[in-house]
Amino acid sequence: MTPKMFLLVAVKSFIIFVAWMGAFVSVKKLPVSLYGVVDMSRVLFSTLFGVIFLHEALTVKGTVGLLFVVAGLYLVNRKKGNRAEDYSYKYVWITIGTCALNAMSAIFDKYLMSTGEITSSQLQFWFMLFLSVFYLMYILLSGRKLDIKTCVKHPGIYMLSLLLVVGDKLLFIANADPASKVTVMTLIKQSAVLVTIAAGRFVYKEKNVAYKAMCAGIIICGILIAIM
Repeated sequence: MTPKMFLLVAVKSFIIFVAWMGAFVSVKKLPVSLYGVVDMSRVLFSTLFGVIFLHEALTVKGTVGLLFVVAGLYLVNRKKGNRAEDYSYKYVWITIGTCALNAMSAIFDKYLMSTGEITSSQLQFWFMLFLSVFYLMYILLSGRKLDIKTCVKHPGIYMLSLLLVVGDKLLFIANADPASKVTVMTLIKQSAVLVTIAAGRFVYKEKNVAYKAMCAGIIICGILIAIM
């Protein structure tokens, strides 16, 4: 890898570091089912960045699908739909900010893989290494205590790590395909909202899940229209 590639991967890693820090704050304060739906707003940023920076074409079907996404996001963020829940809209805006950063990271992924100077395995290795360094620096500089024994014994840490590695690997492989588009891939990724809504209902016993599921359904309809 060239020094330029190392620098770009480091920048991408720092973007995700900041995005995840914001996401950790938001997911702690917001109902997980609501967070999952608001997180789908990254579609808007990915589409915008994909058209501007990668010159991807926005088709008629893509535009119609995007309008469905916007409608679903508007409905889920209406106070009426979440009247039984107590949370600050500040965390909704933080989540939207993290979506913009995640979308920018997706642009970096596509650009890096299109250069032919880096493989999906190299990108994943250095991305995760840089990310680990940034978090370690944050822990040391902020004076936070890290209970290593508890972390090592917690099964959730291993499950989360495995899911991240496998998920990122599949994403980087998809980005390596010249025919893949950031705008379409981001739309497809939003189907993950079904997991957060189900977890909100069955694990955390959250309220207004049916309303959020309806909003997510509108968004998923937009996704299907865009990729058909």
